[in-house]
Formats: sequence, C-alpha cells, structure tokens
Amino acid sequence: MKKFIISMLVSFFFLFAVGCGEGYENAESNKDEHYKGEQMSYKGNVKLWNFDNNEIGNMPNGFSNQTTGKGDLGKWEVIKDDTAPSIPNVIAQTSQEYFGYHFNMIINENETYDDLELSVKFKGVKGKEDQGGGPVWRYQDANNYYIARANPLENNFRVYKVVDGNRLQMDSARLKVTTNEWHTIKIIARNDHIQCYYNGRPYLEVTDDAFQKGKIGLWTKADAVTYFDDLKVGPIK
Repeated sequence: MKKFIISMLVSFFFLFAVGCGEGYENAESNKDEHYKGEQMSYKGNVKLWNFDNNEIGNMPNGFSNQTTGKGDLGKWEVIKDDTAPSIPNVIAQTSQEYFGYHFNMIINENETYDDLELSVKFKGVKGKEDQGGGPVWRYQDANNYYIARANPLENNFRVYKVVDGNRLQMDSARLKVTTNEWHTIKIIARNDHIQCYYNGRPYLEVTDDAFQKGKIGLWTKADAVTYFDDLKVGPIK
C-alpha cells in the first residue's frame, strides 16, 4: 500500500512539474509573439526597432502618428534607403506639406520609461525650411515632451522641452551636421539630469524636472524629410 501511495505521489508531482513547464514555455512563447507582432528585437532590457521586418509603405506596429502645432499629421512610413543597400529598411517622415510651427512625431505606445539610455540613427534628406530631427522621450502627449535634434541647415544640435505646445530651448551646440549622411543621437536621462550625445560625443547637458517619465519616439519639424533607423532604448549602463 505504501509503495502504491508513493508511486501515485511521484506521478502527481511529475505531471505537475511538466504542466508548469508547459505553462512557462507558453508564456515565453506568447511574449516572443508579442514582440514579433511589434516587430522589435530585444536583449535583456534593451529594446531595438530596426524596421527591417515591417511592411514597406506602412507605419510600424505599436506606433502612433502625432503632431504638435499647426497643420495635419505628417506621413511616417517604412521605406528602403536606396543609397544604403546594406540597410534593409528605415522609418521616414516624407511629408513636405507644412512649414513654420509644425512638429511631426511617431510615438511608441507600448513602452514607458523614466530613467533611460535612448539612441537613434538619423539622416536628413531634404527640406527647404528644416532638415534633420531626433528622438523624443518622456512623452506625455502631443504638447508635452523632451526632444533633442540636429539640423543640417543650421549646423547645430539642441535639446528642448515642449510644455503645453510651446517649445523651449534648454541648450545648444554649434557643430557640422551633414545632409544625406547617417548620424547618431544618444540621450541619457537620469532623474532630472539629461545628457545628449552626437556621434558618440557629449555636447549638451541640462537639469530639468518638467517630466519624470513617459513614452519615446521620433521627431521632425516642418518640411524636413528625414530617415531614422535602429531606435534603441534600455537602462542606463
């Protein structure tokens, strides 16, 4: 009798362990499917959107189209960069319909961060009034967020906060920003301390506590046609 009871207990615990294992595998599988659906890769807590698996002509999954200022929404779409065959896809803002106080944004709706290290590659392609662009972080809504951008027409690199739709410059640096070449902007934001890097070098540093956490995204101004690639975010190293 004792042997029978022991045998039954062993069988029960074996089946329980297998069931738990299957549940874990299914949870991991579902998590992977979620990330595939958003077409994002990740390593640990670092997430990367390179847009290579997104459909040409469409916005990437998990992102929304937003605008600050005058005019309608811009046009964000995944395209091929014909000048760089080694880069499969990029995300681009291609509308040139608006001028003046008009900011185009594409915002990731599934991620919210406080402290972060955020980077993106960008290439200013064309625009008579404006070119270039950069990353958005701690985005609250279309009228409240931080932005750092580089502009080939002005040859400068600046960090702003947008509060109630008003863009306020916090720091600026003069530097050469070439058109039709890839550059990288990186942001390190810890509490109220913000550092902004251009092509690996620190240029801008400010202290501001307007926004403590929020979403991330990309930004252009007016008629700027700009390509972006390798949007990456994670904890501060």
